[in-house]
Amino acid sequence: MHVIASFDHSIYLELAITALEELGIPKERIYAVPLQERPKKPKMFDSINSSDGISLFDAGVALATACTVIGSSYGFILKGGAILWGIIGAVVGFLIGFIIDILHQKKTAITKAKTKKSEVIILVTCAHEEAKHIQEVFWEHLAFGVAVCD
Repeated sequence: MHVIASFDHSIYLELAITALEELGIPKERIYAVPLQERPKKPKMFDSINSSDGISLFDAGVALATACTVIGSSYGFILKGGAILWGIIGAVVGFLIGFIIDILHQKKTAITKAKTKKSEVIILVTCAHEEAKHIQEVFWEHLAFGVAVCD
């Protein structure tokens, strides 16, 4: 039987392994495998086949709408007319919103890259009677997830 758990790189991982050894499980039956981090940065723009669910279009459309209203309102006063200034407002608003979204995405991507480390997978080979105790040890030491396989 195998018990598998996922941990963050932290002191809780070491404490969990130590607790397993105190339960009488030898080191030869405990396997710790660190996962590799993403080798390259994620793409800023989505393709038609893959999407991360983050849109760079939303703020641009919202600001384009607002600037269109403002531009067409002042267009009655300015030379060129309401339609021209409404179109200019839409383009300027969309560009400002798009730039804001790109800058925000870059900022959050840098923050996530600094804070997110890869995980460690722990695999313990054990008897059927020991599996429940091993699961409890993993949950007590803040495992992300635990699975039992026969």
